[in-house]
Amino acid sequence: MAGIGFKLDRIAREDGLGGIAHAAFHGAVISSGPWLMTAFAVFLLQGWTRSVMVPADHVIVQTSLVYAFGVSTVVTAPLAMIATRMASDRFYMGDREAVPSILMAALVWATVASLIAGHMLFGFAAVMRPDLYLLATAILTLFAQIWIASPFLHATWRHRPIFMAYLSGIAIVAVSLGVVQPTAPAAVLAAIAAGLVVTLTLLIAAIREDFPSMPGWQTRWIGKTPGVMALGAAGLANALAIWIDKWLLWWAPGSVQAMGMLRVNPINDQASFLGLLTMIPGLTLIMVTTETRFDRAFAELMSHCTGTANLRSIEKARRKLARTIRLDLRLLMVEQAILACFCWVLAPEIVRLLDLNARGIFGFRLTAVGVVFHLVAIQMSIILSYYDLAGRIVAVWGSFLIASAIGTLLLRDNGFAGFGFGYLAGAVTAASLAVALVAQATGKLTYLLFVGNNPSVVGNARFWP
Repeated sequence: MAGIGFKLDRIAREDGLGGIAHAAFHGAVISSGPWLMTAFAVFLLQGWTRSVMVPADHVIVQTSLVYAFGVSTVVTAPLAMIATRMASDRFYMGDREAVPSILMAALVWATVASLIAGHMLFGFAAVMRPDLYLLATAILTLFAQIWIASPFLHATWRHRPIFMAYLSGIAIVAVSLGVVQPTAPAAVLAAIAAGLVVTLTLLIAAIREDFPSMPGWQTRWIGKTPGVMALGAAGLANALAIWIDKWLLWWAPGSVQAMGMLRVNPINDQASFLGLLTMIPGLTLIMVTTETRFDRAFAELMSHCTGTANLRSIEKARRKLARTIRLDLRLLMVEQAILACFCWVLAPEIVRLLDLNARGIFGFRLTAVGVVFHLVAIQMSIILSYYDLAGRIVAVWGSFLIASAIGTLLLRDNGFAGFGFGYLAGAVTAASLAVALVAQATGKLTYLLFVGNNPSVVGNARFWP
């Protein structure tokens, strides 16, 4: 994404106020466009199913989507991290022919994991009838494959095909539901699955345009990719950290039994999803401004280290890098804190306009505040990935996971007044740890580059210092 960020950063600097607005808009579309479209489609679908379907069938559709969406992100997170890193390495080395094979292997493993998860959820736990079970499992599997395929298009900085793929899939679902007007849950799930098939097909077709070589089943790249286990652990911890409080609250007061052993918490699910949408401006800022500035400062430091610069020049470049990190961190926190304040004050009106349950105001407010610190953790994790310290990334998201679980369990019996507290506790913990780890690593970065994190000196142990 940094390549796209550089283009938008140049537009913002060279085209005045219009350029800033142009860069901000495109940054939001690139970083969060599919997410925004999906959120809008989910809200519309939820309102439509509630109005035309009987409550029991509405619950079947909504529960199937919630579990398919959430579980697919978790089972594919480690695979997506590993596959993206492997493809990036081969792309950087000029071996473009390897990318289709890596994508195919990741899709196969994601399909296997999704089928197992779908059987456990919809077959064993929910005890759904065969047609609903097959459709719900298919939706889970298609979600998983989309999460794997989408990042590969960023290899050539092409965001338009991603946007069009999501838009086309949503349009197929909307047309199917609008024309046929189905009221049976199986028909609605089939329409959603058809839309996901269109999205996935367009994504893979776009990838094939960039990487036309024939894929083959090859695994030799795994051994050539250092830190595979650390990358997978980081991806898994990241996904679990985001979902753990929602899962625990599915068994809290106010939750409902949806299908078999599957439960949901409609109030918190809606509030937390809405609160997480406030992350979009921060993600845009990270891509357009902070990541590009840091990338330039880090590249300057590396050029000193690999050139003929003396220690004084290297240390000067390191201090400049540290100043860049502090500036970008302050900018991100101020911008997102202002948005969180607006959400806190306007929460009643936002909930009323969206026709949500008023008891979700607590969860929405705390989630919006937690997003401030969640974004800090994301930004610091990007810096740690530049430093090649995957073990510290695992520690950041692992702390998020543990603190979020503990905070949620402590207030789980308080009802809707405690919604969002676990997420906030996890985000604050992760952000604090991430800032401390980045500060410590940046302070001794010269040593890390030459000795402590040098693969020729410490090998793969460099991921865990």
